[in-house]
Amino acid sequence: MKPSQPRLVLAPPLPNGAEKDKNFLESSFFQIPNQHLPTPEQVRALSTDLSTSPQPKPVIFTDPDIFVKFGRYVSVGEAQCLWMVRQALGDKVPVPEVFGWRVDDEGYVFIYMELIQGETLLDRWEHLTSLDKEGLRDHLSQILADLRQLKQNCDQYIGSLNRDKLPDYVFQSLRQAGPFPSIREFNDWFSSLPQARLAGSQRYTDPYRHLLPDDGDIKFTHGDLHRGNIMVSSTSPPRILAIVDWGQAGWYPDYWEYCKALYTCWYEDEWRQDWIDRVLEPRFEESQVFSEYTMAIGAV
Repeated sequence: MKPSQPRLVLAPPLPNGAEKDKNFLESSFFQIPNQHLPTPEQVRALSTDLSTSPQPKPVIFTDPDIFVKFGRYVSVGEAQCLWMVRQALGDKVPVPEVFGWRVDDEGYVFIYMELIQGETLLDRWEHLTSLDKEGLRDHLSQILADLRQLKQNCDQYIGSLNRDKLPDYVFQSLRQAGPFPSIREFNDWFSSLPQARLAGSQRYTDPYRHLLPDDGDIKFTHGDLHRGNIMVSSTSPPRILAIVDWGQAGWYPDYWEYCKALYTCWYEDEWRQDWIDRVLEPRFEESQVFSEYTMAIGAV
């Protein structure tokens, strides 16, 4: 089933990302009187791997249910993203409701959000019927079509939601990764990375640059769309409850979502072989170039 194409939706202005202590008082959590979010100290006390992992596992509180994603590699931008998607698109693009964030003196960011009671699509995949998979495919296709209707509320650029460097994992080792004022400038920069450490005399004419289109659109992109980040119900027929883990999301060229979806799974995987092309518009040439560049810079 081909997803319907809704009208463009203007992205709302973001909450102030410079705040270190933010509560979304309009969220469902604060509709119950005298409720308070756990402190960073309480989150740390319940962590099982804080002292051993640079990216500690999220902590779950019950009564009320709260899911806390935290660490030095967590960003306020992810909380802003959850807020923006929910504000702009509501239930059309299901995401966890965000209740607030904290930033402590050690630079750890704590994002407090709704706990999604379900299973990942990855965990449930082998137990689904073909009809179940088709239904989820149609639902996911529509969700992504709605997501791609978000429009920037300022001059166009490629970068993070708060107009900073691109948060994509591919670029995490690079100090400079935008923002860029146009797709052309991003493509020029991306194509230059494999030769960045070569002396001028060693550089060559890039045989792939012309395959990256400069005349596409800038789209809001999840950037890490794999089955482990798609939460589905345990009921039958299954339905998508939420898309999670928006830490790499931002404004990218319209080919980026497809390239990253391929990047996140093995080549022989059924999800890659049979389903991604039925959820997202295939961008075959761009994905080949993407693979060449990411391998060349060691982002594998």
